Amino acid sequence: MRKLSGYMTVEASFIVPMVICVFALIIYCTNYVYARCVLAQDSYILAFRASMEKELSPEAVVSNKAQLVAGKKYYGNSYPEFGCATSGKEIEVTGQTKTRHSAMGGYFLKPKGSWKLKSRQYAKKRDYSGHIRTVKRIRDIGTKE
Repeated sequence: MRKLSGYMTVEASFIVPMVICVFALIIYCTNYVYARCVLAQDSYILAFRASMEKELSPEAVVSNKAQLVAGKKYYGNSYPEFGCATSGKEIEVTGQTKTRHSAMGGYFLKPKGSWKLKSRQYAKKRDYSGHIRTVKRIRDIGTKE
């Protein structure tokens, strides 16, 4: 009988690196999705906090609280940059970051360079507590009969 170990080694030398590349690509893609979700969440949190602030401008709120909101959640990515723009009562916060893993840049699965992530979230500037008080007062007046 012949031993098949030589044939298995040749096949494995092609298949094992391909499987490792696919696993690495899956890890990179899940990191991308995670960072995209966190970036969208942080952008909305900054927009909402800027909409709640009554004394400072929205741009000042975003620049002051960006580091606190972002924290240390962006491992494997560059630290995010946040910008703010206002249009009437609407506040728009944009965030962007990019991945820093270039381990598979020369292989067939991952494109060269880094992946850029961008997020744009909106919040409207409203007086929520005043609105709640008004609704509650109207309801109280309506029930006093």
